[in-house]
Amino acid sequence: MESTQHIVTSLISSARADPVVVVLFFIAVYFVRSHYYHGLNKIPGPFVAGLTSLWKWNAVRREEMHTISADLHDKFGPLVRIGPNHVSASSAEAINVVHRARSGFTKAPMYGILQPKFEGSDLHNIFSTQDPEYHAALKRTMGNLYTTTAVMPLEFHLDECTKLFLSKMNELIGSRKSAPVDLAGWLQYYTFDSLGMINFSQKMGFLEAGVDLEGICHYDHDQMLYFAIWGQIATAERMWSNVKNYFAGAKKENPLFHFVVKIIKERQENPTDSTDMLNSFLALHNAAPEKFTARDLLAAAYINVVTAHDVVAITLRGVVYYLARHPEVQKKLQKEIIDMAEAGKLSNLSQYSEITTMSYVLAVTNETLRYHPSTGIIFERVCPKGGVTLHGQYIPENTHIGVNAWVINRDKSIFGEDADTFRPERWIESDPKAITKMKMNLFTGHDTALGET
Repeated sequence: MESTQHIVTSLISSARADPVVVVLFFIAVYFVRSHYYHGLNKIPGPFVAGLTSLWKWNAVRREEMHTISADLHDKFGPLVRIGPNHVSASSAEAINVVHRARSGFTKAPMYGILQPKFEGSDLHNIFSTQDPEYHAALKRTMGNLYTTTAVMPLEFHLDECTKLFLSKMNELIGSRKSAPVDLAGWLQYYTFDSLGMINFSQKMGFLEAGVDLEGICHYDHDQMLYFAIWGQIATAERMWSNVKNYFAGAKKENPLFHFVVKIIKERQENPTDSTDMLNSFLALHNAAPEKFTARDLLAAAYINVVTAHDVVAITLRGVVYYLARHPEVQKKLQKEIIDMAEAGKLSNLSQYSEITTMSYVLAVTNETLRYHPSTGIIFERVCPKGGVTLHGQYIPENTHIGVNAWVINRDKSIFGEDADTFRPERWIESDPKAITKMKMNLFTGHDTALGET
């Protein structure tokens, strides 16, 4: 005790002559505290990650988090420490404990970055809210709108966009001025227009124009990249964002949000009998405005486009990319489609009820979702009061934890010894129990709009 007092007294005395000594001392104390925080030093991981969240911030900034995480889990096992108060988990057990509904794990502060500002405050939505009671209330109110039965009547909207997409592709491919086609861009246009039709009975105009209107695609990419990077240090981001807004004024409203606000206002001023999500939201709002407020309506319509677009566009691109990389898979897929068409079992255009009977189409889709999930980061959760034990290791309350889809989707104990290979046949040829296990643990990484993955 006397020696400790002597050290502190000496430091205080030294500070009068050399304040740098004290600064270095407190930096050292901070790093030591971070390393041993709540006993998380017992969980293996990069040494620097235990000292500062800047380690994972930098890994995401370099767009290498998914591969780094896979290597770390191969080396250390199902639990890896990736920050002073952050743990990456990779197992079926972790999915059930952390990400399933009613688990008690609330969403981490990183989710708040995705909430746009509206009328001076954050516009909370069912995807980004960190309030479990608000989330549960919204889910009770609007959950029925997302069942298969509820969305099937909206399928016809996709037909119009699909016809336009095919027409545009035929124009480009058949033109004498034919040149390499940016299919990634066109698939994004198709996704945005399809979601515009399903939600608002109105295409956003991308397919017709063939360009990124109002920079929406570019803005959306930048927004998602910003969320991924700065979500790793969400508290610092929020403080810095407030400082920037104070001195520079509020950041420019994003064009996609502006589009959604405009559409809702027009629909309220000129009601229609359209079969779309917006009219379903309006019906909920008109029936119970105290349960589903005008802000809830706007948030639901906006997040329907933002989160769904990201997942769908990446998956479509993944399917096309891996088919191009695996001609043998492409041939088998084409044969199944041709055989179904010749048997008179496919409409023009094919319908969901017909496609779900096509085993190889579903296998290619599932394999793409597995092999190339739409996110390489962890959508972090906060460990509930009392903590939890995973794989024999106690994880204290308030620890940020989650499962990385790129890691779990290549778990050989779930998906087979060739899990690092793109092979759709695993979804058909495997033992039925193994297929059930794969389906239960196929992890996209995104929370769904209405709950947990």
